[in-house]
Amino acid sequence: MKMRLFAAKNYSTMIVLILFTLMISTTMAQNHKVNDLSNHKYAKQNLITAIHSQNTGVRESAVYLAGKYRFIDLEDELINQLKVESNPDVKILIGLALFRMNSEKGMTELKAVSIYDKSLKVKQMSRAICKDYFENNSDKKVTAQ
Repeated sequence: MKMRLFAAKNYSTMIVLILFTLMISTTMAQNHKVNDLSNHKYAKQNLITAIHSQNTGVRESAVYLAGKYRFIDLEDELINQLKVESNPDVKILIGLALFRMNSEKGMTELKAVSIYDKSLKVKQMSRAICKDYFENNSDKKVTAQ
C-alpha cells in the first residue's frame, strides 16, 4: 500500500515537472526581435494604415508602437496625422512618439501645434515636449561666428 502511494506521488511530481518544462520552453520560443517584426513584408504598411485608421484605439496603438520601437520610417506619416488629428490624447501621443524618435521635423511641427491648437491640454503638453527636446538638443545646433 505504501509502495503504491509513493509511486503515485512520484508520477504526479514527474508530470508536474514535465508540464512546467513544456510551458517554459513554448513561451521562450515566442521571443521575437523588433527587427524581425519591422522587416516583415507588410509591417510598415499595416502600421501606416493603423495610424490613419478611423478607430481611435487602433490609432493610439499604432502611434505607441511607432514611438516605442522608434520606427523613423513612419516619421512623415506621424507628422501628417498630427496635422489632421482631432483627438487630443492621440495628438499628445504622436508628439511623444516623435520625441522618442528624436525627430527634428516632428518637433518643429509640434511647436506649431503648441501655439495654434484649440485644446489647452495639447498646447501645454506639446510645449513641455518641445521644451525638453530643444533644451537637450541645443548643443547640436550650429551657430554663426
